[in-house]
Amino acid sequence: MVLCANLKADSREYPGRPPFVESAAENPMKESASGGLAVLAVTALVVLAVAVAPSAHAQDSTQVRAQIGQAYAALLKAEQSGGNVTALTAQLNSAISLLHQADLVNGTDPSRAQSLYSQASSLASQVIQSAPGVASAGAASIATQQLDLGLETAVLAALAIVVYVYAPRVFWRFWLRTHRDWRVRKS
Repeated sequence: MVLCANLKADSREYPGRPPFVESAAENPMKESASGGLAVLAVTALVVLAVAVAPSAHAQDSTQVRAQIGQAYAALLKAEQSGGNVTALTAQLNSAISLLHQADLVNGTDPSRAQSLYSQASSLASQVIQSAPGVASAGAASIATQQLDLGLETAVLAALAIVVYVYAPRVFWRFWLRTHRDWRVRKS
């Protein structure tokens, strides 16, 4: 209550000034304002440095995430082309795991996080570089499979025609040979 009374009294004495503002004559600590200003400036620089550092790592995280997205798109194209993407999928999963680990340690150990981001980026770029080769191998494999299927179909069709044309002849010749000693009688 006394504090409130003092504040009201201060505001009546200095009508244009809020009650919590003191003049330099009332507070001898105000004389060292330049020292306090220096401390305030240093504190602001430290806070700014801390605020900017995670944003640099966040930018790395964003870049790695974008690179992983590109790797995933390349992986999908390779799979749609018929490529065997098992190894590439394992690499991409490893990159995602490293990215997750980097995000977890980013606040506590930025240098380790940077290393993990770098490893994840390296794996993602390997996937991006390997995907076209896997896609072309898949396309070649599909072409070979289609060629094999066409040849198998042609051979089966040719075999069916040969059987249709020559089976009756072969059958009757064989029948005649096995039954040549038979005699036909009148009944």
